[in-house]
Amino acid sequence: MQLDIHTVALHDRTVVRLEGELDAYTAPRLVACFDDLLAEGVTDLVVDLGRVSFIDSTGLGVLVNAYNAAAERDGTVELVASDPRVVRVLKMTSLDQIFTVHASLEELGFEV
Repeated sequence: MQLDIHTVALHDRTVVRLEGELDAYTAPRLVACFDDLLAEGVTDLVVDLGRVSFIDSTGLGVLVNAYNAAAERDGTVELVASDPRVVRVLKMTSLDQIFTVHASLEELGFEV
């Protein structure tokens, strides 16, 4: 199980690109990434799940915690999800009602 995490500042937001599996084993790395970004004062995040092949409840919890931590600092966390499996999980858990979910970074006006 592996999760690659890449961050890039685009416009006034930071994009956190994930590739691999977001689960109980890999989630601590993402928690550390979010903690570091928030400590640096980054509060407007876009989490790109476009290359995530699997996400479990622990991974979903990390996203929700990041959302809450950013909101406490008047920030936002938005998601990019195009894989039908990931989109289905977001819908089944009603997280698509909490997060703004985009089909692509281009939809947000980012050139990638």
